[in-house]
Amino acid sequence: MERRVLKIGQISDTHIGENASPVQDIDVRKNFLTAYNSETMKGLDLLVISGDLADNATPGAYEFVAQVLKDCKVPVCVIPGNHDDLEVMEKYFDLKGKIHNGKCYYRYDIDGRSIFFLDSADGTVSSEQLTWLEQETAKVDGEVLLFLHHPPCHCDHKFMDLRYAMKNIEEVQATLLKIKNLKHIFVGHYHSEMLEHFGDKTVYVTPSTQMQIDPNISVFCLSSAAPGWRVIEWGENFLETKVYFSKTP
Repeated sequence: MERRVLKIGQISDTHIGENASPVQDIDVRKNFLTAYNSETMKGLDLLVISGDLADNATPGAYEFVAQVLKDCKVPVCVIPGNHDDLEVMEKYFDLKGKIHNGKCYYRYDIDGRSIFFLDSADGTVSSEQLTWLEQETAKVDGEVLLFLHHPPCHCDHKFMDLRYAMKNIEEVQATLLKIKNLKHIFVGHYHSEMLEHFGDKTVYVTPSTQMQIDPNISVFCLSSAAPGWRVIEWGENFLETKVYFSKTP
């Protein structure tokens, strides 16, 4: 019997502050709630928060996100980004069994399918994680998905590629290219909607709920303060995904 289509929501780079004060003059809490409560996010099977939950790794930021998510009716998978502190995060989110040698990486199985999560918070994906990923994906029959914070490739984003790209891209790509049942990789970090390819892999860069950064300029330039998020529909030999932006300026 053919498996049902899974609906996965991805929210990234919320950059929540310690309190309700604006972050960089943006109401980031409102932006996060706009994405989370969107009609497009109804009927999910899984919600992924893919890093930079907090703007400055403060307890109040994680407490706010955790309070919102406690009423979520579907499983939630979180990973840290470069603005996060894993030791603070784990006080507010159930990361039991997901942290190994100070890195948060794990496999999540849902409806007979496997989704993998890696930790690139320090700008790299450690060799330990890459070895684990290669070994674990080899145990899975059928296609897998991968989420991490940093894109494992350059994205023609003049500001982010120059300053904040993944530091060990070549090492990471070498491992990912060996994994034949991995075709689709979902990331954040770049505060833009982008679509990139390397080898047989497609990298989907999900925009931020905080703000969007102009990819065409090599210095920081805000292109929009409207939040963006992604919805993924994943079936057998089938994947469709769409990014949504709030009409709020």
